[in-house]
Amino acid sequence: MAFEFKPGTALRVTIHRTINRAAAKKTIERLFMKDSAIAGPIDRREKNLKPRPKRRGGRIWTKYPNKVHPKLDRGVAATVKATPQVLKDLASVGDFVEVQAQ
Repeated sequence: MAFEFKPGTALRVTIHRTINRAAAKKTIERLFMKDSAIAGPIDRREKNLKPRPKRRGGRIWTKYPNKVHPKLDRGVAATVKATPQVLKDLASVGDFVEVQAQ
């Protein structure tokens, strides 16, 4: 499915089918993380953690925050800016998402 959107256009991407391929889920997650409404709470959680380096087993060890994945259920939508790479990624997951110009 080729999209006829020009680069720079704001696109509304909505999941309209359950994602059953791991590669497609990873691609959609990467695209959705470009929307500040979805990535914002995850970034705030990461900023909450203060790194406290300590010696552990003779090496400096720091605890990092766990990766938090966004919810990718049916009906979830995100706004992304169209770039050539984003359009290519959207074409690869076109079976699962619905794309509209905003």
